[in-house]
Amino acid sequence: MDASIKALHKNFMEWAAGPVGSITLHIVAIVALILFASMIKPKEKDPGIEVTVIDVDQKELEDLLEEKPPEELPDMTEITPPDVDIDMTPPPDVQDFAAAPVQETVELNIASDAISPIVLRGLAPGQMSNRSGAGRAAAIGQYGGDWGKYTEAAVLRALEWLRINQNKDGSWGTNDKEAYAGLAILTYLAHGETTASEKYGPTIMSAIRYLIARQNEKGEFVKTEGSRGVYGHAICCYAISEAYGMTRIPSLKPVMERAIQLLLTGQKDHGGWIMYTFDKGDNTRWDVSLSGFCIQALKAAYIAGAENPGLKEAMEKAAQFLIQRQRQDGGFPYSAANPGRQPNMTAVSVLCLQLLGYADHNATKSGLNFLRSADCSWSNPEQAPIYSWYYVSQAKFHHGGAAWTSWNNKFAPTLVRNQSPDGSWTSPGHALTGDGVTREFRGDGINSQVYATTLAALTLQVYYRFLPTYKPIAAEVIDQKSADDVTIEIM
Repeated sequence: MDASIKALHKNFMEWAAGPVGSITLHIVAIVALILFASMIKPKEKDPGIEVTVIDVDQKELEDLLEEKPPEELPDMTEITPPDVDIDMTPPPDVQDFAAAPVQETVELNIASDAISPIVLRGLAPGQMSNRSGAGRAAAIGQYGGDWGKYTEAAVLRALEWLRINQNKDGSWGTNDKEAYAGLAILTYLAHGETTASEKYGPTIMSAIRYLIARQNEKGEFVKTEGSRGVYGHAICCYAISEAYGMTRIPSLKPVMERAIQLLLTGQKDHGGWIMYTFDKGDNTRWDVSLSGFCIQALKAAYIAGAENPGLKEAMEKAAQFLIQRQRQDGGFPYSAANPGRQPNMTAVSVLCLQLLGYADHNATKSGLNFLRSADCSWSNPEQAPIYSWYYVSQAKFHHGGAAWTSWNNKFAPTLVRNQSPDGSWTSPGHALTGDGVTREFRGDGINSQVYATTLAALTLQVYYRFLPTYKPIAAEVIDQKSADDVTIEIM
């Protein structure tokens, strides 16, 4: 038995050592390896979280910080401005805003909506890209001329005055407080300040809360009793729309859209608005001054991404409304009841046409030609001068060229040199004069100061508030459905 086993073993070894056996053993080994490999389950890749570390340059980081008012401001008395003694034709009286009873401010969790510790990029598309610290400095250097450094110092003093004089409820003044809050919010936003700003964030947040508390179920920010409510509502719409566009606070979007819808509903068949009501009736009347603020509010909401049906069509309708009211000499009237051409109403119309995409239209060009003689005199002002300069400055800035350079050398020194030491302004057109020139605003003391200070500061922010329309950079609408809408970078 042992002998036979040994014989079999000897035969197997001889066979395995031979060519046929060697091939067979290799095949068996390969098959075994394949079976073993198929039994091993591959490990799934862990998706994890991809973290990109951004190495921020120190200079770029400094540009992100909010600018502080300088400790020492220039002595304006040492500055000799150009001669600006030529008078303009007195424009019509600017109607004031509606007063409304003060309500308790509601709780608004803005702090949880805003993401303060991070940097939000892409929130100010196109026309608003100059409002950063670096953007302001570059724009002032490019468009401000010799007066740029002084105008910015004046703006900083105005921002501080507004902060100190804000009411505890977030408003300003003693009446017409909704409109004042809207103007103040616009002034801070124009400087790139938001609810996340270190110095002025609480001021802006309080003002926004106040406006939201003043909005009723219809979307109105102020009661529309009398003749002035629509005007104040338009200013509040403008402010809330810019605030949402720059902060992306989610709770502001429905506030903006409710308010804008009221303007859309109240637009008359002719494309404009009247001072007295949001109702559709009475298409024989219109008001260019009010329509100007309504148009600016619609454009701000459009840029911010408001989704109200018919918003774009309303802006086109408003543009045609202005074009159809231009007179043969290029000027624009104040209203149907006051058809005389006025520099300030012409500037309102020109600016709105520029903002609506009609910068190259013949109506805009003719309006700018009508404004060639516009001037700026503090000692002998036209009616409603602060209001007028606010619009003329923007219209000429967007046009650019020699017309802008000449105007910049008039309005900038006039406003800078006549700012009060505390940082506020009081319009030279405020008081009644012996010549019977009506005052600019129907109010006294703090009310006229807030009105004049916000409009004067906004005028001096013209260099960086919006990119000039003659630049080849279009104002893009924020695409809220895009994943790239907001880029979050953790510093």
